[in-house]
Amino acid sequence: KLRVMLVMLCLLGVVTTLVLAARACDEISDCGTCVNHTRFWVHNCYWCEIDAACHSIGSFESACTPLRTSDSCISKSDVSTCSKRSATECNARQHLKARQVHLSLAGPDAMRVAWKTSADKPKHMEVIYSVNMTLQRGLSVAVERSVQYLPNQGGHGWHHTAKLEGLKPGTAYQYRIVCDGVTSRYRTFRTADAGRSEATFLVLGDMGFSDNGEAVASRMRMEALKASADVVLHAGDVGYADDSFLHFPCTGEFCYEAVYDGYMEWIENVTDGKPYMVAVGNHESECHSPACQASSGIKKSLSNFSAYNARWAMPSKESGGVANMWYSFDYASVHFVVVNTETDFPDAPEADFGDAGGTLGAPAGHFAADGAYVKWLEADLKEAQTKRGERPWIVAMGHRPWFQRNGTRRDDAESVRKAHAELFEKYGVNLYLTGHIHSYHRLLPINGNHAVPTIVTGGAGCDEFSSDKRHTGEWDEHGRNSLWDFRYYNKDTQIGMLRASKKTLSFSAIASSTGTIFDVLTLKAPDPDPLTYV
Repeated sequence: KLRVMLVMLCLLGVVTTLVLAARACDEISDCGTCVNHTRFWVHNCYWCEIDAACHSIGSFESACTPLRTSDSCISKSDVSTCSKRSATECNARQHLKARQVHLSLAGPDAMRVAWKTSADKPKHMEVIYSVNMTLQRGLSVAVERSVQYLPNQGGHGWHHTAKLEGLKPGTAYQYRIVCDGVTSRYRTFRTADAGRSEATFLVLGDMGFSDNGEAVASRMRMEALKASADVVLHAGDVGYADDSFLHFPCTGEFCYEAVYDGYMEWIENVTDGKPYMVAVGNHESECHSPACQASSGIKKSLSNFSAYNARWAMPSKESGGVANMWYSFDYASVHFVVVNTETDFPDAPEADFGDAGGTLGAPAGHFAADGAYVKWLEADLKEAQTKRGERPWIVAMGHRPWFQRNGTRRDDAESVRKAHAELFEKYGVNLYLTGHIHSYHRLLPINGNHAVPTIVTGGAGCDEFSSDKRHTGEWDEHGRNSLWDFRYYNKDTQIGMLRASKKTLSFSAIASSTGTIFDVLTLKAPDPDPLTYV
């Protein structure tokens, strides 16, 4: 009995020591003291730059828990995975730096800027913009929205937007973001020329992050092409944060935020100078990793497209849409309608639950009253149809296609087809840009087929790209049947360029690894023969 009591007392002492150590770390409010803190001559704390707080080594109540965040923490502990090892690397204002800066179109004379800050929300923020920062301070605009969708683990930062209005056509603007006195470097974007009819759009879909996302070649191709593009179009499935658990060490850790942050920083030198317009995909719906399933708080915080709708800021206010789920915009000779293939129509794939389904998924959908989305879509298309003289092209962008390969109908997209196809045909949508299938498919209707020409550009590279290819086999097919002229291809990852003028609308499919253009679709206007394949 005495031996048992002694063992219990020892265990109690160890637990008490750990609790006191954790409490000691948690009570420290500055980085230097945290990093230098010791207990029994051992460094036992680390500073997390994401929540700007001190934590004990081994704590799970921290935004810096996963190994993927090792670049965001500072510790002298020998057992810490933090890459920063000295208190000299502490920066008391690091969390106020504007990160992941990205632009979106916000009407004919406006641009919206979005960014992230770490830790608590800054008290005062502004975006300053000017044609020349050297000669003038510029105009200042306040933040229009700040959102924190993931307060768990001490908080994963805030997402902000500001709208720059009164922009002149054909003008280069410089802008910088100020958060509680911490100023970003200035960045540059250019507005479209007045009366412009020609434009080039960089198009991609289903792109993951870095090597695990098999997207390095596409990211390098984007870098090579960005200077020639006016706008970037991303047809859903942005970054694949929800697939992070497929890769070690994220199989047992919560890596959703670390991967999403990584993707946004990876593409920032594109998004901070070009409008980056996104459509909602199924991989935006929720987090379904074991770590998320184990935490009801995190699972709820990441449900129903919350991260997607907080991080991005599309022109739904300007077009009568809802959040980033559906909206429209004009650019040069094209009216773009960005559709919602996931929720808010009868039997939608995620009408009531997220991508993990009714058993593991969280509640989803219902962003507007029943029927409101389809009603909005028809009204938007009807108005665009009346303005063909100004903008002859109507291009739809959404995530899920209902045709593939040689025109085969996808059974899992029947509800999507029923909600959209008839309206597309009724109002003469000229082209549907889509993704979801992790490969390239081009479908041009022929012989009186009244379906809409479709480009499936879901092959930019993602966490599922190679496994899909192993399952389907590798192919590169081009042919004709009674209804379609078709091409489908998965030998390489792929992105594309869409070029528009008042007379032609042309899409070039580009192999990411080589830059080779392997397919071209050109639509010609006007009637009586508006669609011609070249």
